[in-house]
Amino acid sequence: MTFALPLLLVLIPLVAGALVWRLRVRPVARPALRAADLGILAAAAQRPSWRVRARHLPLALRVLALLLLVVAAARPQRGLALTFVPEQGIDLVVALDVSGSMSQSLGRGQPTRLEAAKTVVRDFVATLDGDRVGLVIFQARSLVLAPLTVDRIAVRRAVEGTESGLLPDGTAIGLAAAEGLNLLRTSPARSRVLVLLTDGENNAGEIQPLQSAALAKTLGVRLYTIAFTGRGESIDRTVLRRMAEDTGGASYDATSQEELKRAYDQIGALERSRLGERKFTRYQELAPWLAGSAVALLVIEAGLRATVLRRHP
Repeated sequence: MTFALPLLLVLIPLVAGALVWRLRVRPVARPALRAADLGILAAAAQRPSWRVRARHLPLALRVLALLLLVVAAARPQRGLALTFVPEQGIDLVVALDVSGSMSQSLGRGQPTRLEAAKTVVRDFVATLDGDRVGLVIFQARSLVLAPLTVDRIAVRRAVEGTESGLLPDGTAIGLAAAEGLNLLRTSPARSRVLVLLTDGENNAGEIQPLQSAALAKTLGVRLYTIAFTGRGESIDRTVLRRMAEDTGGASYDATSQEELKRAYDQIGALERSRLGERKFTRYQELAPWLAGSAVALLVIEAGLRATVLRRHP
């Protein structure tokens, strides 16, 4: 629950202070009649009637009503639903290297790099609830398997169907990045991201990686690059690092499926932190219910004072 005017809640201690002041300075009531038989009065004092016990009830009802009115004035609200505005979310393209070298095993009894990457990417896409995701695969050429869409199930199926050999073999990093940027070029999203995974060096395609990075910077797209290789294998990490740093992204190294998962998790966390918290855009106003309850309490108080708890002179 939130309050539209929370500053009004400072009136609550003022109301409490006024009540304490009134009780402390209130004059002691003197009896209008004097009774000669003090024994009768003593007996009555030992057996107080229900009216005596309830004498403070009207005041308690009035105080509670005043507190409810103060809270109602602060306009308490309960969130009902989140509205996802497309231009305030994330549009993200995954560029996945499916070259022949990705078919190498991560180790004895371990999956291949491509199998591990597919598992991690599939799980990563599942976390992007409300965001649009696209998929590009590349070897010597690049191919769009899924345009930007909120249908995460369709993208995950596209990832599952990915395999090496769909394109001529090679590693066209610059071309793949340019293909992903083409999907993001007209995106209205506040955060536009390209995540590129490769296990090799750029050796194909007419577009160089740093040319794509310069284009990404112009378009306001952040590049995240992941080098997914075995230990000691050759890969141009300097180029991948520059692609990321020049566009405000980050570069990661991974040699296992666990390290790869951590890289994607960090990318997701970074992009979420850039957007900030999603706020409720539809509320239920609770003030009318509180104000109505306060009026009902005041009516009850007035009724008690005028009838069963009426004070006679």
